[in-house]
This record gives sequence, structure tokens and C-alpha cells, in this order.
Amino acid sequence: MRTAFRLARRTLPIAVGSALLLTLNSVPASASSGWWTAQNNRAEGFYNSVNGRVYANDLKRDGYSARTQVRTAAHGYVVTDVTDKLADGYGSWKTPTLYAGVVFKMRVCVVKGSAAPKYCGSWHTFER
Repeated sequence: MRTAFRLARRTLPIAVGSALLLTLNSVPASASSGWWTAQNNRAEGFYNSVNGRVYANDLKRDGYSARTQVRTAAHGYVVTDVTDKLADGYGSWKTPTLYAGVVFKMRVCVVKGSAAPKYCGSWHTFER
């Protein structure tokens, strides 16, 4: 009985450590971007790694629309633009093809009609 107890006491920390290491290594590399806003807080955007959607959410009924832009970090290729015009609390989304292991940049702006985006937040980096 005493030998079994000694053996368990010596091997249990190794077994728990190995299980923890396996768990940590199996966590997916992709991560959601977090919510980001335009400079004036009239728009917000988000990338959700669970469902692969890029969101834009217009926060104020002021004649402007929210626009979330995603591009590749390495070359600046535009991957998607998502525009939300309604300011109804639901937002708009698209599901672009974002390849695993690629680093992307995202920013949120407001836009009026077909004019260039204004009040853009800074580009935020995330990896799929």
C-alpha cells in the first residue's frame, strides 16, 4: 500500500502536467479580432473565428454607414468590406474565405453614400 502511494505521488504531477500540455497544444491558433470602433464611436466591427464572419455595426442614425474592412497584412490585398446602413442594433456580416495561418488587418470606418471612408480607426492585426 505504501509503495503504491509513493508511486502515485511521484507520477501524478507528471501525468497532470502532460495532460495540461496536450490540452494547451490543442487550442486552435485562430482567434477572434475583438470589437473595434471608428474614431468617432459611430461604428464598430468584429471578426468571429467561430463562424468565420466579419461584422459591421452602425451605431447611430446620422446618415453615415458603418464599414469594416479586412485586408492581408503582408500585401494589403482587400479581402472584404462589410457595410451596415441600418443602425438597428443587428449589424451586417459577410463570411469571406480567410486562410489559416495568414495574418490580416482590420479597421472600422464610417462612410456616406459612395464617398471614401472617414473617421477610420487604426488597422488592427489578427491571425486566422
